[in-house]
Amino acid sequence: MLFKKFNYFLLPLVVFFLFLSKSVFAENKLLMITADYCIFCQIWEKEIGNIYPKTDISKSFPLEKIELDEYLFNNDLNDNNNYETKITPTFVFYRDNKEIGRITGYSSTEMFWWHVDEILDRD
Repeated sequence: MLFKKFNYFLLPLVVFFLFLSKSVFAENKLLMITADYCIFCQIWEKEIGNIYPKTDISKSFPLEKIELDEYLFNNDLNDNNNYETKITPTFVFYRDNKEIGRITGYSSTEMFWWHVDEILDRD
């Protein structure tokens, strides 16, 4: 009887930790380098920010945001990149923790999605 209760507790716990480890150690992501004062970041947030999490792409490349100042001083991030950026917004796609493409700046919704398609199609 005690063993049965233990199994009912153990299974959800194992599932929870597997889910947690998958999200914490996600190998794929879209990193958005942003700044509070960046007008183009604000426009992106207004035009795409609420839409992106609802897309199929976000399931494979969850969005992670980082402030420009934090990005510039984070050696772990800069070591993995071909070059650093000082332009916001910059969107960096990672697959298996390796950069597969980046979008520098934001001009329109159409151009953003075109660049996303270009990056994911060539990979």
